[in-house]
Amino acid sequence: MPRKPHKKSRRGCKDCKRRHIKCDENRPVCVNCVTAGLQCAFLREQQTLLSNDEATIVGSPGTSGSGSSTRNSGPCVDEGWRPQPPDVPPPSPPPFPPAQQLHSPLKTTDPDLNLDHLELLHHFSTVTYQTLTPDPAQQQIWQLTAIQLSLSFPFLMHEILAIAALHLAQCKPERRSHYYTKATELQSHALNEFKQVREHVEASNCGAILIFACLLALHVLADPPRRQGLNFSDYLDHFLGCINLMRGVRHMVISDWWSYLHESELKPLLVVEQPEKPYNIPDECRDLTELTTNSDLGPTSIKAYDVAIERLHWNFAASALGEGTSSTIRFVMAWPVQLKDDYFELLNERRPEALIILAYYGVLLHFYRSSWAIGDSGAFLIRAVGAHTGPHWGRWMAWPDRVLRGSSMQLE
Repeated sequence: MPRKPHKKSRRGCKDCKRRHIKCDENRPVCVNCVTAGLQCAFLREQQTLLSNDEATIVGSPGTSGSGSSTRNSGPCVDEGWRPQPPDVPPPSPPPFPPAQQLHSPLKTTDPDLNLDHLELLHHFSTVTYQTLTPDPAQQQIWQLTAIQLSLSFPFLMHEILAIAALHLAQCKPERRSHYYTKATELQSHALNEFKQVREHVEASNCGAILIFACLLALHVLADPPRRQGLNFSDYLDHFLGCINLMRGVRHMVISDWWSYLHESELKPLLVVEQPEKPYNIPDECRDLTELTTNSDLGPTSIKAYDVAIERLHWNFAASALGEGTSSTIRFVMAWPVQLKDDYFELLNERRPEALIILAYYGVLLHFYRSSWAIGDSGAFLIRAVGAHTGPHWGRWMAWPDRVLRGSSMQLE
């Protein structure tokens, strides 16, 4: 069958010609370059023309695979950075016009193209992934492996997009309401799709479920609208729900598929450098072991508390490893994932000793307060526990309260 004739674009940008696609000739930036994240050649007409192989991708740190997290100075990573040829003064192209000035015929002529989803996926793969961990190997999993898996598992794709929407709500406060709504809609889709596979975990989907469970727990923790208007008691209910979701990571995947996942490309998510003993942690946190001494607690409760305290000590020690951990969420879920059923039952019963230990976990969360996903969650948790336990437990709440008043934690 002869090929259908079409009108060629003879005045299209060089990037479209190089990619052998038809350019819409829209200026100052063609739609193809906007969609692909390229610096359109039309923007360089006032400069010395560059050869085709010198066209640069509009900067998004992390695409080189370096995994550096040193530019994480706030909730968003600087997206304006891009490499320049050595010894050549950086060009000064005119800035991109506001989005509303760009002609975008694809948005109306192609009903199957969802530009909102493309925006969210681009943001996750260029910015959000860097805020999840400072470790380069783990960053690669969030940037590449997770997205590759999501192409086969829609529940994971929808949750990735939902997390990106939550992050963009922090990055673009003028559109915060829009992104919060998107995050809620996308998470609803993700949960509906996940119902079909949660009872059928197998080798082909356990990796996708592991990543999904981590992101789902993060979503509930990082979603401000979920806690708006909650009193301290209701917030404790909300937070225990978050912890239960994090514990679900172990119950759904890790317990039965640990060996398989440990040999998969997700191994860097499961391997943690063990801190040396004795743990280098704040003295006040170390003294938490005295909570179960000289008490009338039964042996089962004492064991449950001692295990939870030991794991919390480990979490504090592990969080002090490396640099930049305070701007990520790398170790945030380490303690909840390791909690035993006995301790979680005591938490659900609102036993004061269990809540005191939870407040010390709130101090750890407060250490991560510069992360967009954590913010003031630790502070709110500490206040909620203090309101519930009352002055009788003031001795044990003294350190968490002092941390909130600005006393620095000695984690070095």
